[in-house]
Order: sequence, then C-alpha cells, then structure tokens
Amino acid sequence: MITYIKHLKLFVNIVLLTVVFHSCTKHETGQFDFNKLKKKINSYPVYERINKWDSLIKSNLNDTLTPYLYHQRGNAYYFMDKIDYAIKDFATAVKLFEKGNNKKMLAESYLHLGAAYTDIDQSVTAGPYIFKGLDIGKELNDPEIISHAYTELAHIYYLNDDIDNTIKYLKKTAGLYKKIKDTIGLSLIYNNIAMVYKKKKNVKPAIQYLNKILDLHIEAKLEPYNLMILYTNLGCLTFEETKNKNKAYKYFNKALKIANRNKIKPVRTYRNIALMYEKLNEIDSAEFYIQKAIKIYDKNDKHKIKLYNKLIKLILKQKKDTSTLNILVIRDSLDKLNKKMLEKNNQIALESNLKILNQQKELSQAKKINKKNKIIFSFIIILFILGLVLSFQFNRFDTLKHKQELVILEQKILRSQMNPHFIFNVLSSIQSSLLEKKQMVSATYLSKFAKLMRQNFDYIQKRKIPIKDELDLIKNYLDTQKFRFKDKFDYVINVDDKLKTDKYFIPPMILQPFVENAIKHGFANIPYKGLITINVLKKDDKICFEIIDNGTGYNPPKKDNKEHAMDIFKKRLFILGKETYDSFKITRLNPGTKVEFCFNKKL
Repeated sequence: MITYIKHLKLFVNIVLLTVVFHSCTKHETGQFDFNKLKKKINSYPVYERINKWDSLIKSNLNDTLTPYLYHQRGNAYYFMDKIDYAIKDFATAVKLFEKGNNKKMLAESYLHLGAAYTDIDQSVTAGPYIFKGLDIGKELNDPEIISHAYTELAHIYYLNDDIDNTIKYLKKTAGLYKKIKDTIGLSLIYNNIAMVYKKKKNVKPAIQYLNKILDLHIEAKLEPYNLMILYTNLGCLTFEETKNKNKAYKYFNKALKIANRNKIKPVRTYRNIALMYEKLNEIDSAEFYIQKAIKIYDKNDKHKIKLYNKLIKLILKQKKDTSTLNILVIRDSLDKLNKKMLEKNNQIALESNLKILNQQKELSQAKKINKKNKIIFSFIIILFILGLVLSFQFNRFDTLKHKQELVILEQKILRSQMNPHFIFNVLSSIQSSLLEKKQMVSATYLSKFAKLMRQNFDYIQKRKIPIKDELDLIKNYLDTQKFRFKDKFDYVINVDDKLKTDKYFIPPMILQPFVENAIKHGFANIPYKGLITINVLKKDDKICFEIIDNGTGYNPPKKDNKEHAMDIFKKRLFILGKETYDSFKITRLNPGTKVEFCFNKKL
C-alpha cells in the first residue's frame, strides 16, 4: 500500500510537469517560460517544495528543464537552512546552465551559490562566484542581476567588518533601484545603509537615510508594520544623537499611533522607549513601558521571559542592589543550562534503557526458541543432521551474544563520555568568569559548551559519523578545556589535503579519550605550556589518526578491577576487525606520548 502511494505521488508530479510544460509559452528568444511551473510549486509550504522539485528531477522528462529544477530545489533547501544541500544543487545548476544559452539564469545560479557559501562563513569561496554573476549582469546590462551582486558583495564586506566597502556597494545598489524606480527595494537598501552607519557609531547619516525612507513613503505606501519600525528606529537614533527624550519620543509616539490604528503589537517600540528611560535613569518610566510590553503577550514564550528578566533588573536597580542583580543573572542562566542538560540526559538514558530491555527480551525469546528446537530435532532427525542444526543454533546464539556485547559497550561509552565532574568544572569556570564581569568570554564559552553537550547527545546514539563532525566535536571539547584550564595548553589539527572529511565515516567520539588523558594526566605537573597535535592522514585505503602531546609521557594504568577508557576503546577497535585493532599503537616520546590507529575507508 505504501509503495502504491509513492508511485501515485510520482505519477501526479509527472502529470503536473507535463501539463504545465505544454501549457507554457515560449519567449521570442526561444527560451522556455518557467514561471508558471515555479509559481505553481512555490505556492506549497517550503518543505513540500523540496519533494516536488525532487520528483520532477527524478522523472527527467525534459533536459531543457533540468537546470531550472536544480536551481529551484536549491532555493528550497536554502530557505530550509540546509545550506550544504543548497550548494550542491546550485553548483549542478551552474554546470548545466554553462552548457546552455540562458546567461541570466547562469548569473542567478552563480549569485545564489555565492550567497550560500557566504552563509557558512566561506566568503573567500563565495567571492569569485558573485563576481562572475556581476560580470554577466554587466554584459546583459541587467539592473536586477547587478543590484543582486552588489548586495551580496556588501554582505561579504559587512561580515568582514569592512564598513566602508559595505556602504559603497549598498549605495551602488541604491543607485540602480533609483534608476529603475523600485521604491520598495530602495527603501530596504536605505534601511540597511542606516543600520550600517549605526554600527559605525555614525548616527547623523543613519538618521538622514531613515528620513529618505519617509520621503519614499509619500511615493509608495510602506506597510504599516515597516513604517512603525522605521519611526521606532528614528526615535532610538535621535535619542542617541541628541540625548533629548522629547525629540525622540515624537518619533516613538508616531510609531505607537500607527500600531494603534492598524492593530499591530508594538512590543519593539515599548522596549526601546523603556531603554531610553533606563539610560536617563528614570527607572519608574522604564518599568512602566516594560510592563506595557509584557501585557501584549498572551502566552509565556521566550520573548515574554526576556521582558520579565528586564523588569527584574529595573526593580533591582531601583534598590541599588547591583550585587544581587549579578548573582540573579548568573543563577538564572546556569539553572536553565542545568535543566536542559538534565532533561536531555534523562531522555537519552530512558531511551537507552528501553532499547536494552527490548534487546534482552528478544535474546530471551531467541534462547527459548533455540531450546525448543533442540528438543524437537533430537527426536525426529538423525544424529548427523542434528549436529548440523545444533551448530547452526550455536552460531546464531554467538551472533546474538555479540550484539548484546555491542549494546553493553555502547552503554559504557555513554557513561564514560562527558562525566559529571567535567560538566560541573566547566560550569564553575563559566560562573567565575561571569562574576569577574567577563560577559563576552562567558557567553562565547557558554555557547561552545552548549554545542558540545548537544553533539555529545546526538553522536553517541550513532554507529558512525563523518570525520568532519568528529573533528568539530573535538575542537569544541578542546576549546572548552582550554577555557577551563586558562590556556594551559594549545592544540593543532592537521588534515590531509586529499581527504574529504565529509565523505568518510568513523565511530563517534573516538578521539576524546586520548585528548582527555593528555590534558588530565600528561599536562598535570608540567612547568611549560602543553601542546596537543592531531593528524588525520590518508594512507592507501586507510584513514589514520595520530594524537601527539608533549606531556609527561604515557604510563599504563595500574591493574585493578575497574574498566578504564582505554579498555573500552580497545574493545571498540576489536569489534571493527583484527586489522583495525592491530593498527593501534602507543609510543612514549621525550617528552610526551604518541597514539596511532587506522580505519578502513569502507568502514
């Protein structure tokens, strides 16, 4: 039944493509008009669009359409924030459009590919694609493409804190929008220029550009919400420049009147009025406007919680109790983090226990069936066949036993990673930095620590993850430990240029035990700065890892009844095969330790 439904959906999509394809006209240039098909599919929610474009690509009815389909599916992936998938589709569209004669779509694909790379902080890769799109736009004298390219270049410069070039390209875009009389696009660009000037602490030109938007409003009516935000921004900037609350409040009041007329919730306006009064130390007025913002919300979402936190701070300010305020902020942030981690820990532990119980039930049932079969076969089959059957049953039992050992091993790995002492020590370090008023440092490492916890929870449930994800996890772990030990050590990660880390998979959290051992034992009593070097190498058909430290050197653990992280690691290698297990080697250096092991590329 499920297979029938899948075929039916594919058939419907093929019919859709065929009908739209034959109903579309052609331009005088001979190029296929794709707008009808695009408009039809883009009327669906974003997540459904991906399935639609995917079905049409697989049906492959017409080669002319193929580059358009990849471009549109890339757009859908981009809106879903699946940037890696979007990059692949845009790159495919570029290759296909390069073979054709539609230069406008080729330019658009270049620009979308550049924008996608910019979103993952790869502006060096993004730049050439954007300039290629810009060159085609200039060749075609197409203001739409040229303005798109200028906007993307402005974005790259903004991300690299080059404010002058950001403004330069935004002004070029504004010039093009003026030329084609696109007042809506021009108002958006003016707003971007104003916000860039604001970041530069250059308030006067920021106000000028916001007033230009008001001039445009006479020509093309802005949406009420956008007009409300515009007057709110003017109020903020006017106060920042003049420190005159009456001048600023004139703009805030206009924003509130627009909100009232159009039944818009002016939370942002109330919040900024409260901020103005707080800066003037008029705490009663600030509290009044925060209270008005809180009343707008009809449920306890994260925005309402933030407003309540702001209210608490204002109340405490009135009492001049700054120490209580700091402690309250620290307590709230740490409590929230602890609650989230405990909830996630409990959920994973519960799921793990249920999985083990189910597997134990299956093992128990399998044993009962085996016992029953032995009794039956002992009476009806000759000894020779009985021997074969018993051999088969014993092999099956060994397989089940192996699976049970694997489950137990996974549980041990779960317990051995990220132990409570580590979590408590990191949180204590973050708390100390907060008390020392190092808010930016605390925020950075709180974010890294939260990401590390999420990676730990996600990856431990998987048998294999890409090398890229493993290296990302170990970087977060090392950064967190560096913060905890106050930069007592450095680290370097070297990856073979020939190795595509997103193509090859390894068991998760395979590096962490050795890195932890180097930090905990190797660097414990050294009088110099520690260094951990991780090398990832491609050797023939193997992926090899080297973990090198300059600590006190490797000392084998004392023999006792406890199972150490090294024992668990060896069992993991043994399960993967003798060749993998034999590759493991620990070498004592002077100073330090070198650990080596390799995996087959087809792991």
